[in-house]
Amino acid sequence: MADINIENFYRHIATIFNILYRNFPTKVAIYVDEVAGIDEPDEYGLHSPNYTAGFFALLWLADEGYIRYSDAIRQDGIDQATLSHKGFLRLTQISEPIYHPPESDSSSDSNVVKLKENENLSPSLVEDQKLIINQLRHALHSGSSIATTKIVQYILRHTA
Repeated sequence: MADINIENFYRHIATIFNILYRNFPTKVAIYVDEVAGIDEPDEYGLHSPNYTAGFFALLWLADEGYIRYSDAIRQDGIDQATLSHKGFLRLTQISEPIYHPPESDSSSDSNVVKLKENENLSPSLVEDQKLIINQLRHALHSGSSIATTKIVQYILRHTA
């Protein structure tokens, strides 16, 4: 059984990358609510572990050189955030599908990284489907934690 904190970490990382890529090159504020969901502090003013982990995922990406930001907004987000050169290059790389659903799922309506090979797509559309950011977006949209995990692991493991 996977550790839920690691599964959440990969989902948080995927969401952060998606937000920053969508806004690139503009510097934006990213709030933990966007990454980990809305959370009300308890009677002591403490947030849930998932919310706190979303904040620390933002900081971890900066520490590892994937993003840059100017300031933390308490523990609610970061300000003036953008992808670093390293982060941008990783998300814009072309890759064959990183995650393939098991054969038993191939007949389902899953949105997980299925290239439309049988159609007569232009080379630019095929290349667009192979962009790592688009594979990541498909995984997020599908809700597949396995696909999201595999693609984020691929991003973090390979250098640009």
